[in-house]
Amino acid sequence: MKKKIQIAIFIMENTLLSSIFAIEEIFSICNDFCKKEEEYAFTTNKVSFVKSVKTNQNNIRLETFSILEDKTYDVIIIPPFKSDKNFIFDIKNLNTWLKEQYEQGGILSSACVGSFFLANTGLLNKKNATTHWIYEDLFKQNFPKVNLQSEKILIEDDNIITTAGVSAYMDLCLYIIEKYNSAKTANDCAKILLIDKKRDSQKSYKINATSPILEDEKIQKSLLWMKKNFQEEINIHILCENVNLKPRSYLRRFKKAINTSPNIYLQQLRIEKAKELLISSNKSFNEITYEVGFLNESSFRRLFKRETSLNPGLYRKKFKQYL
Repeated sequence: MKKKIQIAIFIMENTLLSSIFAIEEIFSICNDFCKKEEEYAFTTNKVSFVKSVKTNQNNIRLETFSILEDKTYDVIIIPPFKSDKNFIFDIKNLNTWLKEQYEQGGILSSACVGSFFLANTGLLNKKNATTHWIYEDLFKQNFPKVNLQSEKILIEDDNIITTAGVSAYMDLCLYIIEKYNSAKTANDCAKILLIDKKRDSQKSYKINATSPILEDEKIQKSLLWMKKNFQEEINIHILCENVNLKPRSYLRRFKKAINTSPNIYLQQLRIEKAKELLISSNKSFNEITYEVGFLNESSFRRLFKRETSLNPGLYRKKFKQYL
C-alpha cells in the first residue's frame, strides 16, 4: 500500500477560510471518489505559527499544528489571503520553516500573493514564477532575481509551484493530484467539481489601462484626457499640446509615471473598451474595432488576442455566458 501524501496548509489570521476548507475538500473528494486503489491518498494538515489560530473572519478559531514542531510534509500550500500592497511577507519564522521543508524534500506551493513568501526565501532566485497580475510590479520591485511570468496561471520550477489569483488554488490542487497520481484522476476530480482544468493564462482576466493617482500632475491630466478621448485619432503632438510639454520631456515623464509608453497605454484603453462591448453588446468585432478608434480590424484582432490570450469570439463566449 502506498503511503499518504502529507499536505500542510499554512494559515494566518487573514487567510481566506473558503480556500482552506475547499483545499481540504478537493483532496478529500479525490480520496473518496477519484483515485485508484494503488494511487496515493492525501492527508491535509492545517499548520500555523501556533497551535490555534483566530481568524479575522467572524473570529473563527482553527486548531493547527505549529510549524515549530519537528514534522516534515510532502507538500506545503500557502493559500490566498486578504491583502493590500503593504502586506508583510518578510516573516523570519516562516522563512526559516519553508527553507527547512524544502531542503528535506518538500514541495513548496502558493496561490495568489503567497508567492511573495516563497520568493522571500531566496529559493525562487533565477527560477520561473507567477503571481496575481495586480501585484506584478510589486513582485518585480522586491524580487528582481526571480523570472516572473505573470501571464501564467501556474508554474512549477524545481519543486516550487506558484499560481496566480485567489481561485488558482483549485488549479494547484488538481496539479498536485496529477503530479502524484494521474491525469485521469485529476480530470475526474475536475469534472466532479466543475472546475475548468484547461486554464493556463490569466491574460483574459487582467484589467489594463488603470488610472493611478500620480505625483506628476501633467501626466495625470494626460491619462484622464486619453481615457475620455481614446476613440479619436491621437498622436504624440496632440498629447504634448494638451499638457504643454515638448515630446522628449513628455515621453520621459510618461514612462517614469506608469512604466509604459503613450501608444501602449492607448492600446490598452481601446482593448478594455472592446472587452466591455463584447460582453455588454451584440456588436460585431468589426463594429467594435471602429468604435474604439482602431482603423484596421485584422490588426486589432491580433492585438486583442495577444493581450488577452483569446480571440474576440472566445472572449465573448467566456465572459458573457452568465448574462
